[in-house]
Amino acid sequence: MSDYQTKYKKEYNEKNKIVTIPLKNIYYEELKRRSLYYDLSVNTYAKNVITNFLNEDTTSLISPAKKEFISKYIQISRGIANNINQIAHKSNMDENIDINILIKSLQHYETEFKNFISKM
Repeated sequence: MSDYQTKYKKEYNEKNKIVTIPLKNIYYEELKRRSLYYDLSVNTYAKNVITNFLNEDTTSLISPAKKEFISKYIQISRGIANNINQIAHKSNMDENIDINILIKSLQHYETEFKNFISKM
């Protein structure tokens, strides 16, 4: 081994540790199944699970479909909140609010939200 490789390996081993844990077959198979779902190797998925747990960050363990679902939920919620803020702002400025526009807007978001929830 060259001096460069020896030095690199020494520095790598000082900064990184390898953890080996025994798992019962049933747990390994579940780990393997989940890693395939995320298109990751078993080791990479296990590393992600551990580091996300330690960092208290589970967002990277959410499937793309669930991320899209959450994103749509946030989008609808923001639309509703934006309308409510506009209504509050106009009423605080003593502006007349066209109640028909308000009702149509709220009905639109209610329908959109019901359609969204029905897909769950």
